[in-house]
Amino acid sequence: MGISKTEYERRYAAIRAQMKKDGLDSILVAGLPDDFNRGNIRYITGNGRGGYCIFPVEGKPVLLSSSLLANSPKAPKPMEAYDLLTIRETMDTPNQVVKELKALNRGGSIGLVGINCISIPAYLALKEAFGDKIVEVNTYFRPFREIKSAEEIEKLRTSAAIADKVYRRLREIIRPGLSEYAIYGEVKKIIYGEGCEYSFDLLDAAGSMMNMAFYPTTDALEENGTLFMEISPSYQGYYVQLPVTLPVVKYSDQVLQMVKAWNYSDTNVHPMLKPGTKVIDIYHKLVGAIEEKGFKSPLRPGHSVGLDILDFWSVDDTEPDAVLKAGMVIAIHPCSITKLGGDGVGMGYTYLITESGYERFSKINLAEELIG
Repeated sequence: MGISKTEYERRYAAIRAQMKKDGLDSILVAGLPDDFNRGNIRYITGNGRGGYCIFPVEGKPVLLSSSLLANSPKAPKPMEAYDLLTIRETMDTPNQVVKELKALNRGGSIGLVGINCISIPAYLALKEAFGDKIVEVNTYFRPFREIKSAEEIEKLRTSAAIADKVYRRLREIIRPGLSEYAIYGEVKKIIYGEGCEYSFDLLDAAGSMMNMAFYPTTDALEENGTLFMEISPSYQGYYVQLPVTLPVVKYSDQVLQMVKAWNYSDTNVHPMLKPGTKVIDIYHKLVGAIEEKGFKSPLRPGHSVGLDILDFWSVDDTEPDAVLKAGMVIAIHPCSITKLGGDGVGMGYTYLITESGYERFSKINLAEELIG
């Protein structure tokens, strides 16, 4: 079962209360069917396939759809909030968006969420029709989405259990000569078999590197190498990450030291995973611990996660005032590498920030299993 009607109604009420304060008549929400840009539209419709939704301060949200999908018996299945929406067929999205917004407009501003997801024709039509009434509010849903509800947390726990199952399977099949294609197939078989619609799975079987490849290549596991993979299933829309760097046979001495450096960084930051901690302090703690052990950590060591794989903010130094709050979910995965393009290790977990500290979603203890 997906997110309940009661939860969607709670979301609608919270968003509309803010819209009234901000003088917004409606919000146009645009999304893409990828891992970074589907969260906003899914949050209000349950639809993870992207598209356009007009969200009014009063009345039913309008989701634009092709005639094929709108008239299909499958239409309600990818949209949990189907009964709360008006599904509008269109083959001319730019003009239909303008038409729907004109019908709802009462003289106030129109918020635009997902500017990078809107087509150029649709954007030009909006500006021509409404001019300065269009206001870009790209992060409007951030305060609502970054604090997870009880229902959302249960979806995240299920995603984590699926990620753990993938990890166990990788440990069973890993061997020299196993191709990235075979690895990818095994991973996807489990993830889709467990009821996930999609997943985000970086992998690299070449040597002991951690290239960020989104799709499999002809590379195969080498006896003295590693398998780097970000296991990231999305159960009913909610992503959890379990990045791992597994030995094909055994870690080389240098890679083992990098794994130990990762574990040192990870355990060092645990006392900071609680409400009130500044995100920038977590960033410096993670990177500093890796550097203390003599390695480099130039990649983003973490980020918020939820309906998008990157849910609004990263663990870095760009938002010095950002702090952890109870209900936030954060992926922590500092890398430990010799140099960019050199040998490296990427590992980590996804954590729920609680009132008193944190909950690690994964039941796997990577350090215990891989270091001993």
